[in-house]
Amino acid sequence: MRRLVPALLPFLLLPALAEAGSCDGGIKPMRPDWVWTYRDTDKDGVEFYEMRRSLTDKGYTDTYTTPGKPSAPQSFRCEAGAHINVTAPSIGGAEITRLTVTGVSFPAPASWKTGYAWNYIMNLEGRKSGFNARATITFNYRIVSREKVTVPAGTFDAWKVEMSGNVDARVAVLPIRQKFSETQWIVPDIGIVRIQRANSGSELMSLKK
Repeated sequence: MRRLVPALLPFLLLPALAEAGSCDGGIKPMRPDWVWTYRDTDKDGVEFYEMRRSLTDKGYTDTYTTPGKPSAPQSFRCEAGAHINVTAPSIGGAEITRLTVTGVSFPAPASWKTGYAWNYIMNLEGRKSGFNARATITFNYRIVSREKVTVPAGTFDAWKVEMSGNVDARVAVLPIRQKFSETQWIVPDIGIVRIQRANSGSELMSLKK
């Protein structure tokens, strides 16, 4: 299954009350009382999951919950209206010991216009079975248009965003390289409502406010 986070194929915080002002006004609403329900479709079939947002002292955590599986939290910090993912994926099952990031995952509100492009880079270090593991994961984003999109939750005026990226990793002496891409439809004050990849996709089924 592929949740609404970039799929890394083979790679792949108990919050206090947030200073919500550092995150408010962006593409994602800071509403811990809302519940987003998504349908994920890939070669293994169809799966449904929920996403809930909780506020932290520096940002927020989105927790994805699928029946019968462990929950999957993804934490962000907010800086000047931009949102930055600070949750490290695994590198071939290695224990991550260091994560540094540059760029942003979701830019500040003033940047949302057709043609705007940005990137986000994660540098990771870890250990597995006594061996060192390193990875650089690069995400490149571009807003291609503003358009209507219809999903089971309704019809929305969305930003269409193209994302491409690559993984350049090494676990011991084993190099791992991977490219990935997807198209996202993102609605202000709601967030991602649709993701389309080559062989999978996710759609917003409902939003309980």
